[in-house]
Amino acid sequence: MRTPVRIKVSLGAAAVAALLAAGSAQASAPDHVTDRATGVAVERSDAGPGRVKAFWTQERIKEAVARPSDLPTAPDVDARPLDSAPAPASSGVPASASASAVAPKNRLPGSGDRTVGTFAPTDVTRSIKNAATASWPFTPSGWLVYYGSDGNLYSCSAAVIVHSNKSTVWTAAHCLHGGKGGGYSKNAAFVPAKNGDDHPFGVWEKVSSYVPTKWIQDSDVITGDMAAFTVRADPTLGGFVQDVVGAYGYEFRSNSPENGFVHSIGYPGDGYGRPNSDYSGGAYQRFCTGPTVDAAPGKPLDQRLKLNCEMGHGASGGPMVKNLTGDARIVGVNSHRKADSNGNWVDNYMYSSEHGSQARSVYSAIR
Repeated sequence: MRTPVRIKVSLGAAAVAALLAAGSAQASAPDHVTDRATGVAVERSDAGPGRVKAFWTQERIKEAVARPSDLPTAPDVDARPLDSAPAPASSGVPASASASAVAPKNRLPGSGDRTVGTFAPTDVTRSIKNAATASWPFTPSGWLVYYGSDGNLYSCSAAVIVHSNKSTVWTAAHCLHGGKGGGYSKNAAFVPAKNGDDHPFGVWEKVSSYVPTKWIQDSDVITGDMAAFTVRADPTLGGFVQDVVGAYGYEFRSNSPENGFVHSIGYPGDGYGRPNSDYSGGAYQRFCTGPTVDAAPGKPLDQRLKLNCEMGHGASGGPMVKNLTGDARIVGVNSHRKADSNGNWVDNYMYSSEHGSQARSVYSAIR
């Protein structure tokens, strides 16, 4: 069941709208969609520079803030044939892929310190508000707003991932496409390091989306709920988003959901077993920490990641980052929670789709 949860609108909506240069532009025209041999669909926006920012009027911002993206829910699943084996050599996708994080190159005035102090690994199963949002290594994580294919406005989470184009952001597929029977999100805007009314690195307009056909055709949360999008370079904000806020590296490999000290970062508007008042309308970046483990022990074809974390709607698409205060690398994204037959969450775990061959295919498709 995917029922959006409405929450109280944050008091910062007007400030966000001012930053986004309020306007009355309509949703961008239908985009060109191409299916790639790697099983990744590519969508390219027709919207010119400034149109996405102009779309986000004060009223639209209020609606998006009040509707944090719903997390898909998944019951227990039996092992079944999935894309969890290494991709065929003919696809051009390597058996495994990794890259190191890149710290910010261009620092804007008032953007906060470049680094934060290290701290000992510990389990934080109930998310805490981040006190260092505008400091590396938290700066690549941010807030995502978009016009959904169902005609509603939503907020999600996302993070900059290292790429030669210096313009790539990693998120959940359900933040960019409605899944089976749905369509692409439009007018997506990325706000890195958003902290209440403070947006030290500005707003970046989405240009292209890269979404697994597994998600588009089947709403598959086992291997398909991850995606990427590129944002427009903006000289007024410092050029490329990767230079301005830095980027997380990545570690994509099949059949290896276990990772040590991991941060799950996002902008949740609610959570499992906690009152919505704890989350300030999703206005602030929060995180949980702990290890990721195999979500389905004994089921070798189900290699989802599972982390003990209560974050809910709006945390969708936020990164699961290994070794955040060292060589920070994305190993998964906040994707879904387990639910009963009525769609109610049943435990404190956040799940990520397996970041193996499908994640590598998505990354390989990015231009």
